[in-house]
Amino acid sequence: MLLWMRKGCVFALFFVLGGCAYLEPLVQDFNIISVSEERQLGQQFAEQISKEMVLVEDPQFTGPVRRIGSQLVAGLRHRDFDYHFYVVKDASPNAFTIPGGSIYVHTGLFKLVGDDSELAGVLGHEIGHAYERHPAKAMSRSYGADFLTNLLLGSKNNNQIRSAALQIAKGGILTRYSREEELVADEVGYHLIRRAGYPGDGLVRFLKKLQSQGSGLSILSTHPPTPERVARLEALQRQDQNIPAGDQRRLI
Repeated sequence: MLLWMRKGCVFALFFVLGGCAYLEPLVQDFNIISVSEERQLGQQFAEQISKEMVLVEDPQFTGPVRRIGSQLVAGLRHRDFDYHFYVVKDASPNAFTIPGGSIYVHTGLFKLVGDDSELAGVLGHEIGHAYERHPAKAMSRSYGADFLTNLLLGSKNNNQIRSAALQIAKGGILTRYSREEELVADEVGYHLIRRAGYPGDGLVRFLKKLQSQGSGLSILSTHPPTPERVARLEALQRQDQNIPAGDQRRLI
């Protein structure tokens, strides 16, 4: 049963504040979607995305994504979801996560990633979003309770499911991630790639490549300023420099 029977004014407050670029912690962590409901939404969205986007099955792309993704997920301390990794045909250098742990990588990303450690950095960031349940929190801030209830109760209005799934796939929901959520996803991803034995600078190198491509990229418009992210990641590397790869102690 949905635990949404709260006072309308409380939800309205969260809903209005959800559009802010910088969210207070209480608002940022607001989530009206349970883990089981998030799994259900993830299944619905995955089905819709498979109809609306071209899923790529070429092992040249899917092989490294699924191999590295599985290695990183193995480093999680607990799992609310079964993580799945897909590649979709899209020329932009991006990736996205839907509720429930499914992660999608654009074919355009492979034009920028230079090696496995850079791809691991991107995947680690997306796993960080899923692990911290950021997609569900962003949806809780972005949509009305009635809209989410209809989705979870099997609404006959398939246009609602299609609309929500495509908004996530095309980056609309990413604008609802808070600055802190993006930085937390970076940090979780960093520790996962180190735990898996990859160099810790993979995401930094990829971010610098993105930055060199110019400010017009959509992935840059939906994330905190790249220099800030790079600085945070480089600070983690300095703290971590005497700890062997694969021996990360952060309780992820």
